[in-house]
Amino acid sequence: MALSLQFGLKQSQKLVLTQSLRQSIEMLQLSSLEIAEIIAEELQTNPILEEDFSPGPEAPPAASDVVESIAGDLSGDIPTSDKNDEFDDRYGNLSDSGNFQANDSDKKRQFIENAVSYEESLSEHLIWQAHMVAADEEYFHVLEEIITSLDKYGFIAVPREKLAVEAGVGDEVIQRAFETIQAFDPIGCACTGIEESLLVQARHYYPDDTLLHQIIEEDFENVEKLNYEIIGKKYTINQEEVIEKSKLFTHLSPYPGLVYSRRDVRYIVPDVEVRLIDDELVIMMNDDFVPRIRINAYYNALLKQKSIEKKQRDYIQDKVQSARSFMKNISSRRDTILKVVRAIMEHQHDFLVRGPGNLKYLTHLDIAEHIGMHESTVSRVTSNKFVQTPWGVFELKHFFVSRLKSVKGSEEEKSSDQVKNRVALIIEAEPTEAPLSDEDIVDMLRKEGVQIARRTVAKYRGVLGIPSSNKRKKLNLIKEQERKNL
Repeated sequence: MALSLQFGLKQSQKLVLTQSLRQSIEMLQLSSLEIAEIIAEELQTNPILEEDFSPGPEAPPAASDVVESIAGDLSGDIPTSDKNDEFDDRYGNLSDSGNFQANDSDKKRQFIENAVSYEESLSEHLIWQAHMVAADEEYFHVLEEIITSLDKYGFIAVPREKLAVEAGVGDEVIQRAFETIQAFDPIGCACTGIEESLLVQARHYYPDDTLLHQIIEEDFENVEKLNYEIIGKKYTINQEEVIEKSKLFTHLSPYPGLVYSRRDVRYIVPDVEVRLIDDELVIMMNDDFVPRIRINAYYNALLKQKSIEKKQRDYIQDKVQSARSFMKNISSRRDTILKVVRAIMEHQHDFLVRGPGNLKYLTHLDIAEHIGMHESTVSRVTSNKFVQTPWGVFELKHFFVSRLKSVKGSEEEKSSDQVKNRVALIIEAEPTEAPLSDEDIVDMLRKEGVQIARRTVAKYRGVLGIPSSNKRKKLNLIKEQERKNL
C-alpha cells in the first residue's frame, strides 16, 4: 500500500495571551489585600521598582493619565522620583550591620506593631487539661488521640471502637477517656452530637434536675419542635413547667467547641466604599494601604550612561518594561473595578436609598452590555470583592439577583430579593393567633402578581431565619403566657 504526502498552507486565527495580558486578567479577580501582597512581592523581585512615599494627589488620577505617563519608549524618560540624590539618601545611610539606625522611640513602636496576640485553639486548650489530669503517659496519649479527632464544634465523628484500636486500649479505658474529656472546659466536648453534649452539660450544671435529664434523653425531638403539650402529658406536668425547663437550654451550648474557633473568623476589608450624598453617587476605592510604586531614578540614570555594558543595559530595560506593564495593569484594574461598581450601584439605586430587600433583577450580562465589556470581565471583577454601603458591607455578587416569573397581566417583574423582603413583611404583619402557612403566603403573592412555588417560600423563610407557621404559633402562645405572668 503506497503512502502519499500532501503539502499545503492553512490560514487560521488564534488569540495568544501575553504575560502582561495574563497578569492583567489575574489581577482583576484579586482583592485589594491580595493586590497589596502582589505588589510587595514585585518590589522584592524587581529592583527597578520602589515604593513611592511622596504625598499623593487629593483625587486619584484617571487610569488613562497614569497609563500615558508610563507608556513612553524605553529611550524616553521613565517616571522617577524627583531627584537622583534620593537613591543615595535612601540606600546610603545604612549602618555597618546593614540595618537602618533606629532611636529608642522607633524601637518601641516597632515592638508594639510586631506584637501579635495569640488565641488558644480548642485542641491546645483540651490537651493542656489532659496534661493536668493524666496519671501516666499511656493514658495521656489516649486522651490526645481523642482530642485530635474532634471537629471545630468539639464533636467526635470517629467510632469509639476505631479510636480504641488506634490507641491500643480496651473499651473500658476509651469510655473513661471520653468521660474525662467531656468534663473538661468547655463542658460537653467529645460527644457524638448536640443531644449528647446538652445531656452532659445538663448533668454537670443541673445535677439534681433528673426531669431535665430525662426530657433531653427521651424527648429531645419534641423539645426541638416545641411540642410542649406532648412533653407535659408524658411527664404529668403543666405547660408552664415545661416552658421553665426549656428556658434552661439557653444556658447550655449546642456547639461547645466553637468558643475556641475564633481564629477561623474571616475579617473583611471592603475594596470599595459607596455613598449617596445629596442623591449623588460617590464611589471610592479603599486602597490607601496598597503601596504606591514608581520606577527608581537610579536605573534611569544608568540607562543614560553610554559606558554601560550591553548585557547590563538589556537586563535593566527588560526589568523596566516589566515594571511598566505591572504598573499599567494595576491602574487598569482600579479603573475597571470603579467602572463596574458604578454601573452596579446605579442599577441598584433603590437599595442604596431604602436598604436590603430592594435589589432589582440584575445579571453579569446586563452590566457587561452597559459598560461595553465582556461578561467574563464583570465576573472576575465581582469575584472576591466587598463593598461598603450605608447599609453595611456586602459582597459584590450580592447585588446580582434572579428574576421571578410574574402572573399574566402583571406589569412589574419582581427580583428574588424583593420577594424575599415581601415574605418577611407578610409574616411580620400576620395575626399572632393564626400565623400564615407557606401556602397562604403563596396565594397572597400570586394576588400581587408574583408566581412562586411553596418550596421557594419555605426556602426564603429558612434564609430569613423564620420558623414554620406551626412553630410561630407555639412561640406566640409562650410569649403571651410570659406577658400574662409579668
